[in-house]
Order: sequence, then C-alpha cells, then structure tokens
Amino acid sequence: MNSIDPVGSLASHSTLREFAKQSPARTQVADVPAGPNDRVEISELASFLSRLAELPEDRAKKIVEIRSAIAGNNYVTPDKLDEATDRLLEAISTKT
Repeated sequence: MNSIDPVGSLASHSTLREFAKQSPARTQVADVPAGPNDRVEISELASFLSRLAELPEDRAKKIVEIRSAIAGNNYVTPDKLDEATDRLLEAISTKT
C-alpha cells in the first residue's frame, strides 16, 4: 500500500483557509461503504492547495490576494495597465 506523506507547510494554515473560503462550495456525497474497486482522485483545488502550502507565507498570501482580486473582477486597474504598458515599452526599446 502506498503511504501518503503529510504536506509540509511553509505557508500558514490561515493562508490556506483564506484560499479555501473563496473556493466554490463542495458537493456533499452520501456515505457509501468502500468497495474493492474504489479509488482516490485528487481535485484540482487539492493539488493547488498542496502547492500553495509549499510556498513561503508572504508569497502564498500574495497569490491568495491576487486570485481573490481576479475572482472579484477588480484586479486590472488603470494604474496596473499604465505600469504594464510602461514596462512593455521599456522592454521593447532596450531590445532594439
């Protein structure tokens, strides 16, 4: 039988809980006895949370903040667009 190692957490549990709160609600599944052909599938969310837990706390918080802003449709602001445009123009001018 394969052993499953615990997720080593550099990001705090509070950061992971913050992200989990903004995730869509999970569907409840009725209790069914385990059978010989049962299997476990790791959801995309669980996989993401596992990767998030491996990050340093400040980086994990930043990712949660950005994902929340994107989900709230307020990530792209005029200031951010101006900054991105300036960086793009600077990158173009240094390559020529």
